[in-house]
Amino acid sequence: MSAASRAAGPGGLVGPVMKGLRFARHGGPEVLSWDDVPVPVPGPGELLVEVRAFAVNWADLLERAGKYPGAPEPPYVTGHDLTGVVVGAGPYTEGPPPGTRVFGVIPRGGAAARYIAAPAEQLYPVPAALDDAQAAGAAGPYLTADAAIMTMGRLQQGEDVLIQAAAGAYGSACVQLCRAYGAGRIIATAGSDEKLERVRQWGADVVVNYTDTDFADVVRDVTGGRGVPLVLESVGGDVLGRSLECVSPGGRLVSVGASSGRGSSRFRLHTLFELGVSVSGFTLGNWLRSNPELVRPSVARVLDLFENHGVEPVVARVFPASEIAAAHEFLAGRRSVGRTVVTVPPTV
Repeated sequence: MSAASRAAGPGGLVGPVMKGLRFARHGGPEVLSWDDVPVPVPGPGELLVEVRAFAVNWADLLERAGKYPGAPEPPYVTGHDLTGVVVGAGPYTEGPPPGTRVFGVIPRGGAAARYIAAPAEQLYPVPAALDDAQAAGAAGPYLTADAAIMTMGRLQQGEDVLIQAAAGAYGSACVQLCRAYGAGRIIATAGSDEKLERVRQWGADVVVNYTDTDFADVVRDVTGGRGVPLVLESVGGDVLGRSLECVSPGGRLVSVGASSGRGSSRFRLHTLFELGVSVSGFTLGNWLRSNPELVRPSVARVLDLFENHGVEPVVARVFPASEIAAAHEFLAGRRSVGRTVVTVPPTV
């Protein structure tokens, strides 16, 4: 642990210490700070991982702003999606041996640091085709997308799909996986012509700039007024309400988040009766903590796509650790096409 020091550090820390990304109070990107914190000790069933890179998520932004339900009170080490190298293990732990590159999603956080102790079952060997930046941003969006499409959405061969916010990390994964899994027409929305061009490259058949076009009108035109059997939604607010109008009778809408920060005033229980549709939602973190068996099929499918079918995680931009505030601002400005990643050099 060359990055750790055994000298007493700020706050009287004694023993191995490292740098971890924390915030002492809720606020904007300016509250983020790389602080001295104890090096974690892996417990039973845990691996100790030297972190090489981590992704910045909407959850990180909401936690920092004090708007994420269930988040602990600051200060705490933030970050959930990472890649790194196994350097140790706790008692009674079965998992990849030291020296193995791993990636994963850690629901309890702590990924934005030099080291993390995390459950072995939440870490997976990195496919050789992925570099550190790709691996850091891969697990969260691709496992979520797979579960939304296959487990909750029950996609059938040839079914049309509407994907909202298709240029983001989750949306880009949805487009790629829907194409790989044999969807019919993929209708995808994004907020600029540049983003729409990228979405086409990933496999979308019909693209809609939601800043100047009503996506519900496009869906009706493309499907002859019937709608699509599956809608993949992560925005919330009015987008969720309008998305319900795009589901064909007997179809499914899967919601995995609300990046708009709002629920939908258009969502009424009676809507389900009127339209004859089903609506479901989940969070990957809750499944990883409480129902890991639900995630295992997604892990197998996604690893196979990375290893054998040329699917590549989309990285928008890679920031050094010293520019963490800029990374948060970049994601918050909705400029990212794919994942926002931060590297962790050995000096951190």
